Amino acid sequence: MNESSYTYNEYSLPRVLGESPVTGRYKTVPEDFAVTEILGFSPEFVEKGQQHWLRIRKTGVNTGAIEKQLARALGIHPRDIGYSGMKDRMAVTEQWFSVQLPALQSIDWPVWFSEHMHGDVFPGGEVTLLEAVRSHRKLRRGVHKANHFCLRVRELTHKDDFIERVAQLAEGGAVANYFGPQRFGKQGDNVAQALRMIDGEFQVRDRKLRSILLSSVRSYLFNQYLAQRIQSDLPALCEGDVVILDGSQSYFTVGDDVAAVAERLAQGDVQVSGPMFGESSSPAQGRPAALEQKILAQYAELHAGLCAARMGHERRPLWLRVSDLSLVWLDDSVAELRFTLPAGAFATSVLAELGQFSEGNHANFTQQ
Repeated sequence: MNESSYTYNEYSLPRVLGESPVTGRYKTVPEDFAVTEILGFSPEFVEKGQQHWLRIRKTGVNTGAIEKQLARALGIHPRDIGYSGMKDRMAVTEQWFSVQLPALQSIDWPVWFSEHMHGDVFPGGEVTLLEAVRSHRKLRRGVHKANHFCLRVRELTHKDDFIERVAQLAEGGAVANYFGPQRFGKQGDNVAQALRMIDGEFQVRDRKLRSILLSSVRSYLFNQYLAQRIQSDLPALCEGDVVILDGSQSYFTVGDDVAAVAERLAQGDVQVSGPMFGESSSPAQGRPAALEQKILAQYAELHAGLCAARMGHERRPLWLRVSDLSLVWLDDSVAELRFTLPAGAFATSVLAELGQFSEGNHANFTQQ
């Protein structure tokens, strides 16, 4: 297969709502894409705790840049910095970090931020400390519950079609839970790079980069499964599907009790899942299993790379339900969408169900 075929293209993937005539732009400025991390719990206060939890708002600065500057300015290793999820640079984002320091060390965090996290450190960006709490546990990856988004889309066309599609999602319509462009690198070519790595064309000694490339491969294979499932005659739930219990990593395979599981699905108790391929076998059966095997046959070399890296088989929900969705018109061609998605879901997947939206021109925006 030609390497260019692995390059990520958001709008080459089929959507639950089908093709849309709607077009527009997003992320014209950072304020057009606002994300607030929802932990789902509060950090436990411990007076002399070694973990300092910091809630930070950042504009035009990504999560990695904050991690590096905290470590550099505090003189600690990046592994002593914790955060739950990666957030975009071209956005206004709020998220928590944790910093491990000696129990007897106290820091006046507002003063420290004014000295070490100012605009000269992040040219074109802005960082603000919102809250600081001492605790005893490090913030781990992937523990937050959800993200709340406030997106502005500009230069909208086909306004009536846009309104109709938003209404469908507000009434409980599903969104295809694809991995978004952030997972595939700036040029969308992480999978092509991973393939060259798997083929032995070059070695990746950096464990973090290697993990990123392999993660892109798994995400790509999941997207291919979901795309072919949407294009097939398989229903949203069928015998042989693997369903995840909501809010957990537990799952089971659907037998002949499809109607009973469908009722639980409607109540939000379970979610239909797709494969995050690895070396272990899939619990899917019947027609869903046959589709998984078809994907593995098509992309045998990519799967072999995952197996060689000893990555296990996991599951990811196929469909999303958008929560707290609202639409406000700022003028005739500018709309503001607000909604909440579970952790790990991509706001761009919601936008892609509504139309084709291109990112604004960031040429004059300083890179971080």
